[in-house]
Amino acid sequence: MEQRKVIGNVNVLDLRTATEASIREIASIGNANLVLVTSETANLLKQLSIGNINLTHEAPANADVQLVMGPVEIGKDHFSSASGPLGLLVMGPLTVAPDATAEDLDRGLSVAMVMGPLTCPEHLAGVVQSKAPLVMGPIRAYPILAKMHTGMLKLDAAYLESLADRTELGVVGSVVVPEPLPTGLIERKLAKLHVTGAITCSESDASAFHAVLTGTSGPVREIPDGHKVIDREIELTRQLLESISDRKLYCARRVVISNDVDPTLFAAKVDSLVCKRGILYPQALQEAIGKVCDLLATQAIPYEGDLWLIDGETKLHPSRFDYLSGKATLVVDGDLTLEPDVRPETITTRIAKVHLTGIIRSTPEQRAALEALLGISDGIFEGLEEEPKDDARTANVNYLVL
Repeated sequence: MEQRKVIGNVNVLDLRTATEASIREIASIGNANLVLVTSETANLLKQLSIGNINLTHEAPANADVQLVMGPVEIGKDHFSSASGPLGLLVMGPLTVAPDATAEDLDRGLSVAMVMGPLTCPEHLAGVVQSKAPLVMGPIRAYPILAKMHTGMLKLDAAYLESLADRTELGVVGSVVVPEPLPTGLIERKLAKLHVTGAITCSESDASAFHAVLTGTSGPVREIPDGHKVIDREIELTRQLLESISDRKLYCARRVVISNDVDPTLFAAKVDSLVCKRGILYPQALQEAIGKVCDLLATQAIPYEGDLWLIDGETKLHPSRFDYLSGKATLVVDGDLTLEPDVRPETITTRIAKVHLTGIIRSTPEQRAALEALLGISDGIFEGLEEEPKDDARTANVNYLVL
């Protein structure tokens, strides 16, 4: 008997050149995020055994499509180095740079499919949308102003002083103002400001920025005066807390507080803590955290015992529990697969709580044990598939052409 292939989950399934023969080679596919077909191959999709399909899109058969993990920026240099028209499938944000022209796009881009937001100059919006029939996110157009900056801009007093008075400034990216600016400097230096992303500034400067920002700019995030801005994920360990002098912290990304931090040290070192992307902290710090952080406006997750934080793709083996002295709190923000021999009794006795915003793959018995411990439940559970004996199995695939 001819051995057929069993394939796990597929991010992009390309059926544009599929045939009856290539389809017959596949026994089953777990799930597919995006399926590309042509008018001639769309009917072949019915012959495949696929669990769930997020999206099906008809794409040109002759386009040489490159899969690129975003964020991606395309501009004049990008097109000048290409040997022919580009076909792009971007898994994430796509930005068309300010120096791109309509001629560049006509000559150098055959098709773009974007699994995220698309940002482009206003005067190119029409041609960009004609080249990008599939955009899974907002399309944001920005004006071309006298001075343009691409990427994150640290806008401090020295940068503003370097500008001519009443400059019109466009930023394709985000703006961070690390500390309050001298009174009147914004009004003197900026006539207009457009920011495609967010602008983060102190409360005292917010009204001056609002006065010069265009109506289609991104949001303004106000930092309470006197706070130190931390624009990265941070783990506050005992050693780090003992060494810092700033007592008021504004954290733009997730904060994890290590379980070696006790309430006395925390109260002595932190007067105010603003966490825009959530905070994970030991249960023993509950009272101390509540005094310096607005828990009603923050996704705050206390944890008991060790913290098992899953960000990427991880497998949980039974041996992981051998190195656990007490209990652990499991926080899944990524993709977690439990090995079938992880016993449900082990889960219920060694895990204190489960917070799920990502994906957990498990057996039905494991799932029942995990659900009994569930706190935050904004993610999904998926089943573990049995491996057929007569078919060749392939693990998850990012891009598959049949």
